[in-house]
Formats: sequence, C-alpha cells, structure tokens
Amino acid sequence: MPNLATQFYNFMNPHAQILPTSETQTPPSGESNADALPPIKNWSHPFKDQRDPFAQLTHLANAAGGGYPLGGNGLWHGGVHFDSGTTGAFDQSSVHCIADGEVVAYRIDEQSPTTAYLVHKLAVNKSFSRNFVLVRHRLQPPKVDGSPDAPPSLVFYSLYMHLQDWAVYQADAKFARPGFWAVGPSLQVKDDVNDLHVDRPGQKGLIVRNQPSKGKLIGWLPRGAEVTVTGEGDFRKLENSLGPSRLIAADGSLMGYVSADYLRPIANGQHRIECVNTLNVRAQGHLLGHKLFELAAGTEVTVSGQGAFRKLERVNQYIHYPSLRNGASEPKTCGSVVVLDKTVAIKAGDLIGHVGEYHDSNAQRPENQLHLEVFSGDDVEMFIKLSQLWANKLPASDKSLLKLAKGTAVVTHQAGFNSKQPPTLNAPSIPTDAQLLVPKSLLDRLPIDRKISIAASGENKACNWYRLEGLLHDDTHTLLDGWVCEEVGVTPWVSPWSWEGYEALFNYDSPRRMMASFSRAARRINDQQLPRWSGIADSVDQGPIKTRLYDIIDRNRDGQITANELQAALRLPAHAQSLSQLIVHYESEWHHTQHKWDDLDDLLGHSDSTPNQNWLAEKERIKQMSWWGEVASQVGLPAHGKVYHMHPIAFGGQLFNKTRRITVELLEKVTGKSGKWFTGRGGGRTFANDFSANYPKVFEFDKYRFVDQLNDALDRYGITTPYQKAHFVAQCFHESAAFETTVEFGSGAQYDPGQHSSAIANGNTEIGDGPRYKGRGLLQLTWKNNYAAYSRYRGFDFVASPTLVASDMSNAIDVSCWYWRHRGAVSQKYGARGDINILVDNEPNNVKLVTLAVNGGSNGLQERTEIYEAIRNEWSLR
Repeated sequence: MPNLATQFYNFMNPHAQILPTSETQTPPSGESNADALPPIKNWSHPFKDQRDPFAQLTHLANAAGGGYPLGGNGLWHGGVHFDSGTTGAFDQSSVHCIADGEVVAYRIDEQSPTTAYLVHKLAVNKSFSRNFVLVRHRLQPPKVDGSPDAPPSLVFYSLYMHLQDWAVYQADAKFARPGFWAVGPSLQVKDDVNDLHVDRPGQKGLIVRNQPSKGKLIGWLPRGAEVTVTGEGDFRKLENSLGPSRLIAADGSLMGYVSADYLRPIANGQHRIECVNTLNVRAQGHLLGHKLFELAAGTEVTVSGQGAFRKLERVNQYIHYPSLRNGASEPKTCGSVVVLDKTVAIKAGDLIGHVGEYHDSNAQRPENQLHLEVFSGDDVEMFIKLSQLWANKLPASDKSLLKLAKGTAVVTHQAGFNSKQPPTLNAPSIPTDAQLLVPKSLLDRLPIDRKISIAASGENKACNWYRLEGLLHDDTHTLLDGWVCEEVGVTPWVSPWSWEGYEALFNYDSPRRMMASFSRAARRINDQQLPRWSGIADSVDQGPIKTRLYDIIDRNRDGQITANELQAALRLPAHAQSLSQLIVHYESEWHHTQHKWDDLDDLLGHSDSTPNQNWLAEKERIKQMSWWGEVASQVGLPAHGKVYHMHPIAFGGQLFNKTRRITVELLEKVTGKSGKWFTGRGGGRTFANDFSANYPKVFEFDKYRFVDQLNDALDRYGITTPYQKAHFVAQCFHESAAFETTVEFGSGAQYDPGQHSSAIANGNTEIGDGPRYKGRGLLQLTWKNNYAAYSRYRGFDFVASPTLVASDMSNAIDVSCWYWRHRGAVSQKYGARGDINILVDNEPNNVKLVTLAVNGGSNGLQERTEIYEAIRNEWSLR
C-alpha cells in the first residue's frame, strides 16, 4: 500500500497522477501488506475488564512494575504492566487479544530461564518469562456512505510480554491453549462418542478394535482421550499405545506371551493370529502360565524371542477415525522466536496466553506480570492528520466524545435536584482544573437519577445535566462529585477520529540521560556527584517528554517528577487521559544495543575494578529478553527499532468504545415495527381479568423507563458485552411474547389453570405448584425451587408471593438477569456453571445453544435468531 505521505497527497489531490517512486512502490516481500489485512472492527480489554474507560486507566496507577511512558526506575517504558498491584478488579490469569488482527510472531520457552543475582553475598537464581506474542493490526476510520474515497489506515502492533511457559500447558491438558499455535500430531476422542464401556456401562467413549474391518473389541478409550493414528479410511491404526490396556505394565511395556503355533508371518516382522476363536495371552511363556487376556483371530501382533511361546511386543489396534477431532494445539518450537510464514488471524478477545512469572532483581519473590505495548512503524503523525481530515466527512452521530474544557463548572449536588428542579449555572460550583473527554457510552450508562434533560424554552437552549462523580478534579487535585451542563449545540462533541488532545513527541534521551534525571529527583546522587550529572539531568528535564509530563504531573511545581507523583497523576481520570494521549517516538526496549546499557555502568556503580555483579546479570537478562532483531525485517517493522508508541489501553478503547446500550430506538428498529411500543402488537392478545388487574401490560409501561431499568439491571448483573446483551434481548423478546407480558399464558388464549400441570415434578413439591409457580418475568422463571433460589438471592420471600415476580416491572427484569447468570439449565452441561454469559463468550453467535439454556428446547428459535441477528447487524458485531 502507499505510504502515509502518499495517502495524504492523494487525499488532498484526488485527481493527481502519482508516479511510482522509491517512496510509493509496494513494499518488498516480507513487509506488512496492510491492504490484505482487514481493518479492526472490535476492541477488547486484555483481561476483558468491562468497567468504564476511566476506571480502566486509573486502575493502572496501582501497577507495581511500571507505567506509560516512564517506569518506576525513571527509564523509558513503552507499555503498561498488570501485576500484583492491579489484581482484584478482574481475573488476570488469561490474556486476550486487544483487537482484530493477525499473529505474526511469538516465543515460548519450555521453562523460563533464570538469572543469578547476589543476595547477601549468596547467588540466588531468579526466573523471568521472556515469552511473548506479537500481533499486527490495521486501523482505519469508517467509510463515508456514498463516497468512493478510501479512509486512511495505519498498521500497528500489539505486544504481550512475560507469558506462561509451555510446561504449564503440558502439565494440565485442560489449560486453554491459544488458537494460533499449530495443531499437534495427536487427536482426541470426540465428546459426543457414545460407545459403552464393557465393564462400566455408564461410561461412554470409543471402542478399540483388533482389525480395521469388522474388528472385535479389544479396548476402550474415554471421551477426550488423546491418540495418534496412521493410515487412511474410516478405521485407522492406533500408534500411541502398545496394546490393550489390560496388557500394559506399570512401566509402560507390554506384558504377555502367545503360542507360536498360531502365529502366521505377515509384512514388516508382524504376525497374524490364526485360530478358531481366540488365543490366550499368558503371563509366562508356557502352557501353565496365568491367562491375562484373549486375542481374537485375525489380530496382528509383533513378537520377540524363540521357542513355543513368544513375547508380545505390540498388538495392533484400530479406532474409528470420524469419531476423532483435532487434538490440542502446541507451539511450533520451544525456546526460540517463531516468525510465522503464514500469519494466523485472531479476533479481539481471543486467547493470547496466560500471565507468566517474572522475578525482579530487587524482589524477594516472583510475581505474575503482563507487559502490554502498542506501537507502529508507520508515520503516526501523518495518519492523525489524515484522520482529522476524514473525521470532517463523518456524520454528526460519530461525534461520541463530550468535550469538557478546563474550567467547566461542576455544580455541587443538592438533594432536591430533579427534572422539575434541575441544577443551574448560578448554583454554587467549582471549576475543573483539566480538560476531559467523556465517552457517550459512559453518559448513557449513568443511572436515571444522574441525568436530567431540559427542553428548550424561549431563548434558553435545551441542555442535559450529568452528575459525574470522581471524574473531574479541582486545582487541588481533589476529585469532584457534582453536575455538569451540556448545552445542546454549544458544548462540543468530537469524533474519536479527530484525536483531540493527542500529541506526538520525539524522545532523543538515552537511558543514561533519563537515569541521571530520575536519580537526581530521587536523591540517589550525592552532593559530590551532583556537579557531574546535573547538566545531563537538566537537558532531560527541559526536553519535550519531561516538559509535557511536567505540565500534567508535577504537582508541587519543583521541576522534578517522582514515582509517587506519577501514581498520583494516574489516579486522576483527566490526567490519566492526558498521559494516555501521548504518542512517543522512541527506540523499542526490545531492540537490543549493548552500548546503551553499558553507558549506565558508572551510574550504577560498575567498573572493571569494582564490578557490580547484579548489574552485569541484569544486562544479560535484558539481552535474552530482546527479540527485535529476529523479527522486525520479516514482519514490516524498521530494523533500527525506532517506532511510535501509544498507550495500549486508551489507544483503541477510545475509538471502539461506542454506545452499545439498549435504547428505545434500537428495539423499535430491530423489531421492524412502529406504533405501540416495540412491535405494534401491544394489546393483541386476550387475557383473563386477573391478568389485566394483577400484571403490567408491558406495551403500556413507559418504554423509556423500561429501557433505563433494563440497562441498569444488565450493568448490575454483569451482562455487559455487546454479544451478551444482544442474546439477552433476543431471548426476552420471544419469551415475553414480543415484550407484551411478564407472565406465562398461551398465545391468544384465555387463562385456564387447568392447562397448567399440577403434578409434583421438576422442582415443584405440592399439588397446585404448577400454576402457582408458572413462568414469570421477561425470561419466564418457572418451578418452585427456582422461586426459592431467587428468594434467597434477593432476601425476599417470592415463594409466598410469586405474583410479585411479574406484577413489578423491576422484579420482572431483575429475575430475568438473575436467571441468566445463575440458573441457565443447559449451561451446567456445557461447563458454564449455570451462567449463560459463559456460553455466549465461548460461542458468541450460537443462538441455538443459548435458546436451549433459556427454554430447554428450540421453541421460537427462528424469531430469537432474527432479533439477535438484527441487533448484531445494528451494532456491527462479527
């Protein structure tokens, strides 16, 4: 593809003829072909954190090992850390890809290497994971409807460092493995194979036969067993077993002797058993030997020895090949960098690996740690300029960031504020001390009582008031809780593709210079050393990186930055956002050049006469972790290692953090109806008087209030991903008769208690429980035992008052969310422990499986699928 300078020229001069030059020709083989790489559609947090983007950013202040763009040691740090300091908010065990792309390289060691450090004059080996995965992505703004112009694009990479060793996966076959590893040579018995075990009829698996055609049973394999086979056809030879399990000795060898009189030689030193029915296998090589087993006529064996009885060495076994599936994947090679000849596509949220251990030189014990980076070898400054021009073409609906400028008034909250008595700009307020861009998705998620809309009247413009807590701060860096006003048409909204607040900086400071600056700020340089290092430290402190950081971080205005000030700044959302908007052009720390580390020797007290053994060991560790030289030229990265670094959490999160909230407009659109409520079918069914009196007609319930309550409940129960929400709405739509009813009745029929089973079964305990605990809620909670479980969860006796599940809309919504997360029946079978979210996460587009979990069958599958697909298309889900 043309470079970004050419893109810019073409953009500004669409009819100009561009002749090929060294700058515009197609890149040589081995470099990134961005045109062949689909642009990103989805973004994911590496640990699938579902909190708002500010919580995700400020949480990183807790990291013990380093932040962006400076580490705890004051040196350049191109990524962010997830470690012991960031645990607690989410599960940090499995690492997931942050965006759609393709895996281009990785490394995984059998066991992590170690570094020997001197601790109290004793050598202590400390392990460090150098395992990594490198993924290539293509970023592109959305196309403009009706325009033939192609949006600008940027190729960038995400790096996941310090992942788990291969030995961990080998030790536990159930440990999930990344999909981009090559499929290993072994296969596995499928989970739906139903051959019964002869001695244990309750166990199901796969029969092992003595011949490929019409063979007799000589063994059995459980579901999931790993096997290796050879040959062709439906029945293939089992290679990873010497013979029937009853003949396998404790040391893995094959036991038993057979009479030579019944062996007939065949090819390759093997023999076929020829007898009437079966041949005895004996523990010793004589007729009086104890019988171990019987081999049917036609069995092929390999034997050794001479005389009347021969020692069994192998018994050929055959299994049904269609009953096998591909086995567990495994790395192509261990202990060295793998650059994939054929890249492997990967989606946002797919498994990258698991967090490995890293034992820092100064730490007493190792800890689980992930280093995450995002960088690009393209001209990011040019891409931003092109994106800003492109953003002007995008529709107004793409402007999803509310810009609250520095000095925005935050009106102090008062208990009486509501839609009839809203805040005013004349009320007591505090000005903010920094600009903040607030995503529309965050504003949409605010509870009902934290949003007030005021219609225009007379000369007064319409406005929206939002109560924001802990997002904005004052000039003392105190977080505020109060109301901010969006004047419709006045307060600016900006597109994320405008890159508001982003700034590209060029860092020319070496590690030596940065270390001098930080050491002085941390008072690690004594008065005698100060004259030598002050000039170097001053040049760093006055450079572009530190100058910009001082503007954001330096709280006491002393011209120095400490680790504590870095952490304090990251805990303020506005400052964390400003730091995340820095784009820094600098040499990757994974590009190894020995001299830049040797230059730190004197600062760290190392010389030939007084060696610092731990620093020498650390330099060797740095060298072992480097990989750039083995990878860069093959994947399209510059060999010199200088690239643009971006904040890995904020970079794509801002662009793809679109509103995925359930709205009235969405529900009206995806059902394809107009008129009363979402379908236009409201009131189309005939219900008995007791229903009309006791249960809400959903179609007559305030639809905006309904949607607000639904969104609140989804957030409260953690039904938060777009796929989870889309499935939930599709299931509720059908179960509630197109959002018409919160109670189970036959379609178009009068309610007749006799139609409902009164038998004691399926969780009911008394005659009459059937109609009493019939389906209620949007997902139709049924059976007394489920009512009892929900009662225990809510702390209210719905067993005694079951009608309240349906007569109160908040209960009808809440119980449906509870059922989704705690009682989904089929999800027990699929290892999801009753949580339908897990089913969705494992198979995002499997409407049939979700329907089975909710309904127990496939009733209404077509309608459920249609609604799900409509929402999926509306939200551009893959």
